[in-house]
Amino acid sequence: MSPRIRRRGYIPIPPDRKTKWSCTIAGTTITNFILDGKFPWGLITEELVCEIELDNSGEDFTGVFSQGDEIIFLMDFTDGTTVQFKGEIEEIKSRVNANGFILGIKGAHWTAKLLDVMVTEEFTSAQISEIRNTLISTYIPSFSSTNVEENITTINIKFVNKPLFDCLIDLDVQGDEDSYIDHDKDLHSFKKNSKENLIPHVTQDDSLLNLRGLGTDSADVRNKITVYGIAGGLPVIATSEDSSSQGSFGTKERIITDNAIVDETQATELSDAENVRLKQPESQGSADTLFMLELKPGDKIYVISNPHKVHDLFRVTKFVFRVPEETMEIFFSNERSVPKLFKDRILKEIGQEDIINKNKMSNSFNFGSETGFNENKIDGSASNDAEVVEGKLKIVGAPESANMISITKETSITVNQVEVRVIGENLNGVTYFINADGTNNWEQVTLNTVADVTIKGTDLRLRIRLTDTTTRISSACILYK
Repeated sequence: MSPRIRRRGYIPIPPDRKTKWSCTIAGTTITNFILDGKFPWGLITEELVCEIELDNSGEDFTGVFSQGDEIIFLMDFTDGTTVQFKGEIEEIKSRVNANGFILGIKGAHWTAKLLDVMVTEEFTSAQISEIRNTLISTYIPSFSSTNVEENITTINIKFVNKPLFDCLIDLDVQGDEDSYIDHDKDLHSFKKNSKENLIPHVTQDDSLLNLRGLGTDSADVRNKITVYGIAGGLPVIATSEDSSSQGSFGTKERIITDNAIVDETQATELSDAENVRLKQPESQGSADTLFMLELKPGDKIYVISNPHKVHDLFRVTKFVFRVPEETMEIFFSNERSVPKLFKDRILKEIGQEDIINKNKMSNSFNFGSETGFNENKIDGSASNDAEVVEGKLKIVGAPESANMISITKETSITVNQVEVRVIGENLNGVTYFINADGTNNWEQVTLNTVADVTIKGTDLRLRIRLTDTTTRISSACILYK
């Protein structure tokens, strides 16, 4: 007799469905005039555009609605009073087709408001959840953050004229979290994959209409992450790689350019976090279903389909209610389509890559700051007759020469090549030296030129020799790989 095989599973109980839904714009009911309507909700990383086509043959709505009018979509299985979407009109267009006069309306969920607010703020050794709370209360007080779950991870992060939307995404990356804005403009954030929801489910014999593309895809894997920032007008660079992922999927790169990154610590934290997030493929795809309730962005719900041999939990990133057919599309994990917002950012990053790092260096040791040359990176005991005055490195007194010798930077890789860059005035007569083993084995290098390091190591230092009292250096950096 063959042994019995027992497998743990999940048996869903289908809900009773007697769907009732309605939609209003600026308090006017439009339910019976909707020819096609799509009402999305999802994580803040998703594009949440509402689209409505109204039958306006009788011109009932001509000149009635304006940009900024509130859109509300209600739906449940009892009295139809549960809010499923709230946002506002962004675009109104009229057209004529075979069905007559059509009024096309596009709107955005409240999440889009985060794009309109610019943030300039710096946090040092601050908890991620407290940073979120501060950003919301300071920059968009009409929103709240009562559902931000505590994350005691402390980070240093700086935002300079950056949309609040992007700031919150950065915090998601740093904290390995998901975030969304609810219909009452409250921010929710929590650990990614922590919300298991057994009430809604996508099952073959109940809600599932069509399942497509559900599985893992290595196309979105990125296992070499390079972050570019800027300090003192010179590049800040950090690169994180995962050799195991590269062995499985090949080397797949991602470039991030963010001028709010002003030192190597910030750049390294971001590159490390993105590397952890992207080094393995995630399950992704979508399903068409009947209407479902009690579903929230970031939930992990069961998808069960015997023909597809699927019986597992999948993370929901976005779902779209569609009327009048009373169906919805649920998106799982990361969709491969890229909203225009992110396409624009990627194009900007690609355009800047060769400008700031034409020699493809992977890391940096930057001596710039907002106030000029960073004197905290100078080894005062080893240097002589060189000081930072009003943010600029110069000779002090009247010696024949002066030397600035930096502190030692412990590098995560063995330094094989370097490129020294400097911003300053009257640089004739300045000579530059590096050593990579933390000793006094100085090797002279030429400015803005890649040099092979003779004595390789992981303890990097810079020496600048000044001979002209009129020389002023406001920033310097060593790019290396």
